[in-house]
Amino acid sequence: MTNNIERCSKCIQSKNYPKIKFEENGVCNFCNKKNKSTKIEASFIDNAKIKISNLFDNRIKRGEYDAVVCYSGGKDSTYVLKLAVEKYGLNVLAFTLDNGYIAEVAWKNIRKVVDSLGVDHWVYRPSSENYKAIARASAITDVYRKNTLTRISAICNSCISMVNITALKIALEKKIPFILAGFTLGQIPINAIIYKNHYKFLADSRLESLNKLREEVGDVVDDYLCIKDELINEVKEYPHNVNILCIEDVTETEIKDAIAPLGWVSPKDVDGCSSNCMLNTFNNYVHEEVFGYNPYEMELSHLIREGLMTRSEALDKINDSSVEQIAPIMASLSIEKNDIISVKNVYDSKR
Repeated sequence: MTNNIERCSKCIQSKNYPKIKFEENGVCNFCNKKNKSTKIEASFIDNAKIKISNLFDNRIKRGEYDAVVCYSGGKDSTYVLKLAVEKYGLNVLAFTLDNGYIAEVAWKNIRKVVDSLGVDHWVYRPSSENYKAIARASAITDVYRKNTLTRISAICNSCISMVNITALKIALEKKIPFILAGFTLGQIPINAIIYKNHYKFLADSRLESLNKLREEVGDVVDDYLCIKDELINEVKEYPHNVNILCIEDVTETEIKDAIAPLGWVSPKDVDGCSSNCMLNTFNNYVHEEVFGYNPYEMELSHLIREGLMTRSEALDKINDSSVEQIAPIMASLSIEKNDIISVKNVYDSKR
């Protein structure tokens, strides 16, 4: 893991992060750029707050629910679920993708939280064989372009794509106007706080990666990462994706304190960058082996720049790895060390 790598003296972004430069006093160009753009970002967030409030206040009831909340059981999505119900007064459907690697304590958290908030909850579990095939292909082939993976590991990208596509299917089928998820501004760009994604445009942008997954796994990929034309052809209006956590000025401690009354507790069998998924350490390990930096560097560095986390806390999080889980997960996905070396060589050849 990347414990001893050279890092920015202010945040934790490392020397291997794409397009990074260390400037005066060892501070990276991303931190210096942030100092110059603070007022612009603050104005953008203020406008987003107004737009979100207007969207929710003026929502048109088309079906049973106001929003589908992508609910992983982690701290961030739990906080989003709480905000949706208690702050915004939305009638929500919580949706969880069971990838087979959710910690048992996280499942207990999920059950306690949905009961406490009184919301309906759907769980979708893909075939274990198919999920593992997609995860394996994502990890050991160049399914995604390098610039797609600066904020996220390859397996996480495929998993979250499953979540997003399934949430969109639910929203379209049940005429739900909003899709909410637990993303922060370290995970998504600022212009993605609120957006509508026309599926055909989305499908075109994902065509290259989907074709590579189909080559490795087969057409079964379409069952999890595509929407049938029959449903799309009936769409009159797409739902808004609204990332309400991005407009909250809140620390991790404050989030945990807010959700504790719902019965939420921190799982012990996950790494420092996850509060629900036991696959995360392996995903980070592969990303570090292939690209030389941790995929959480951008997210945690954003929190540091916003004053929501200390540099020491961020370092503790990326160095807190459940390394004992790596070998069993590699075995469960039929991945060997040479497979990871091979995909690293493929990415290196594209420089």
